[in-house]
Amino acid sequence: MQDDFTSLILRRVRALTAYRLDPHPASVKLDQNENTLGPPEPILAEMEERLRSIPLFRYPTPGQPEIRAALSKAFDWPAEGILVGNGSDELLNTIALAVLEPGRVALAPTPSFFVYGQAARIQGADVVEVPLTENFEYDVDAFVDAVSKHAPHLVFLCSPNNPTGTVLSVEGIRRIVTSAPGLVVLDEAYWEFCGENGRALLDELDNLLIFRTFSKAFGMAGLRVGYVLLQPSLRRQIVKVQQPYPLNRVSQEAVLAALSHYDLVLARAAEIAATREALGTRLGELPGVEVFPSRTNFLLFRTSLSGDDTFQGLLERGVLVRNVSAHPRLQNLLRATIGTEEENESFYAALRETVEAGA
Repeated sequence: MQDDFTSLILRRVRALTAYRLDPHPASVKLDQNENTLGPPEPILAEMEERLRSIPLFRYPTPGQPEIRAALSKAFDWPAEGILVGNGSDELLNTIALAVLEPGRVALAPTPSFFVYGQAARIQGADVVEVPLTENFEYDVDAFVDAVSKHAPHLVFLCSPNNPTGTVLSVEGIRRIVTSAPGLVVLDEAYWEFCGENGRALLDELDNLLIFRTFSKAFGMAGLRVGYVLLQPSLRRQIVKVQQPYPLNRVSQEAVLAALSHYDLVLARAAEIAATREALGTRLGELPGVEVFPSRTNFLLFRTSLSGDDTFQGLLERGVLVRNVSAHPRLQNLLRATIGTEEENESFYAALRETVEAGA
């Protein structure tokens, strides 16, 4: 019998729960906050042109200088203070690797993106969670109190927040970052859908790091690209624990194509935001359906049925959403991505039929 070598795996790793997304065949997939409209056509055309000429036998450019220069121009921040990675997940784990260890503390909101706590626990850090309010708003006073009590080395903030869709005000961000003795991650994966961000705070708060992604508004989730705006001195240290080639050549060229048409990305994000408002209003008019305010490309909602019954009823009608009701603060709640016009109509019809039929 073969020896069981799993005991060699760190105890704290064995205690974790792996990320899991069960496959559910469905004709309408609205469960991962993807931009199902995809990149605008001019971006796709430039991507195709660029891919024709790149030497795929060459390694990617170390340090992504062209991408950092383009991001620097787009967001008026020095290229020396921009870190690019294989999606926000990789970058979140990179910052945790650089900052956290057993005996150190990370602070995070709840409910929010699971990677914050996961990245911290992998490094053996203690994780303190600060609950959002009953309306899923940030309780800034509670956050500041928790910072004072626990003196965290790393604080995670998410605005707009996933999965609630709520926004932390710029003044709220400033208060939390100012109170923090350590570094503060501000995850702005969905900022283009609300038009508000904390970029200006970088000019006054040296311990703030702003994380962003090409997965949402850019419609490029399959390419796995994210970036961080931070102080150049911090980047010089954090990059030491990052893999030397976090991006492949295809992703590098796609990002450059997308940034050359950033105005089209913002216009499409505004279109999705308008669709979100219209769809949310229609869904909220269905009997027994409650839709929560959102500033993202998704809606959080519940029906008069249980979360499991609503999820199953939608799935039986060909629509897949995310069932988030297992979280104690999200009982019977589900999350649905804003899709194409056809997808949204299918979702609306399926939800109406599910509620009317009692699942």
